[in-house]
Amino acid sequence: MTNQSSEQKSIGHYMMMGMWVMVVALAALLVNRQLERDRNPNNQVITSSENGKRSITLQRSRYGHYLVTGTINNQEIDFLVDTGASSVSVPAEFADKIGLQRGAPIQISTANGISVAYQTRIDRLQIGDLEIRNATAHINPGLSDEVLLGMSVLKHYELVQRGSTLVIREP
Repeated sequence: MTNQSSEQKSIGHYMMMGMWVMVVALAALLVNRQLERDRNPNNQVITSSENGKRSITLQRSRYGHYLVTGTINNQEIDFLVDTGASSVSVPAEFADKIGLQRGAPIQISTANGISVAYQTRIDRLQIGDLEIRNATAHINPGLSDEVLLGMSVLKHYELVQRGSTLVIREP
């Protein structure tokens, strides 16, 4: 009887440990989701239409940036809206992954100084239902995460910022 009681206590102990592991894993998952929402509150873009003009409304992240999830050549990526960038700037690792061709090297000026990038063209760039075909861009080996959504695409839209929202609208 004592041996059976000891086994039951051992099984109960392992079950309790398993429950706590699951609770901690669930808490970590929830915290991770919240941190991702804080970083990019626009990972599901809704396109609206008024007078036949489509638009998307972005919420500023808690870090003060406008990030939005979209696609380049049907591959999902996060864009950082950057009105100070003259062109779309694609991280080299992502460009290689989706097969963007490196063109002529060009000198670019960034916040970190002068560096070399490579001209390229994007067949299809899409955010929500807003789409640009044959967009001018460059492949930037110095970028790591997001694509900088620069003026080579943004110039095709009206941008209206109010408070913590940015509306990107067809003209």
